[in-house]
Amino acid sequence: MAKRGASRPATRAYSMPELSGLYGRPPFEYREAKQLTVEFQTDPGVLRKLVPPPLTPNEDAKIFVSSANFLSSGFGRYLEAHVFTHATFEGRLVNFSIYLVLDSDVAIGAGREIWGFPKKLGRLTLDMKDDVVSTTVERGGRTIIDAAVHLAELGTEEDLGGTPEWIAHRFIPNVSLSAPPDIDQLTSTTLTNVVTQDVYKGAATLAFGSSPADRLEVIPIDQVTGGFYFEYRFTLGDGKVVHDYLA
Repeated sequence: MAKRGASRPATRAYSMPELSGLYGRPPFEYREAKQLTVEFQTDPGVLRKLVPPPLTPNEDAKIFVSSANFLSSGFGRYLEAHVFTHATFEGRLVNFSIYLVLDSDVAIGAGREIWGFPKKLGRLTLDMKDDVVSTTVERGGRTIIDAAVHLAELGTEEDLGGTPEWIAHRFIPNVSLSAPPDIDQLTSTTLTNVVTQDVYKGAATLAFGSSPADRLEVIPIDQVTGGFYFEYRFTLGDGKVVHDYLA
């Protein structure tokens, strides 16, 4: 039996299971990424509940829904849908992750455990027919996201706006119900080596479906303000803790 407090062997896997870890160490290189993004305005009061302090939600109550086909080192190819918003943290613009659905256990495990991204397993589509790119996201037999963008005209990287910094709420409960959580913190990671190309923009549609397990329909879609479809590449590295709720 190992001594209590024994040091961790240097040869151990980076992630569980020890026999063959689910994922390796960052950074991860993303290539051939193709992404649809829809922007909409919601109820400011609802957004405030979704964005934890000390983050400040954006004044326009904007939320974004993206669906991407990724190919990366470490994770391979997978589809990912992401509900996120812009916020302010310590005076700078950041992205805050609200909800993600993926079809890869490797990317889900790494995303939740390393950075704290709120990822779930589901089934997704991302298709282009005629001049429309569309996506669906399904969990539990229910379509919880249905979005589409009209490839009406060429756009630019500046049209996309935003920031490469991502904030996530990393939360891990204690094994004991009588103990406080092991981890309750905000993490930050910044994408690097970002290269964007072939940006298209146009009108968009978006609907959240009803499901007892994924209650996205509680987020009002007051006005869909447009959408984008683009290709890009980037590096996803490690991050840092920027706020500890347990401190």
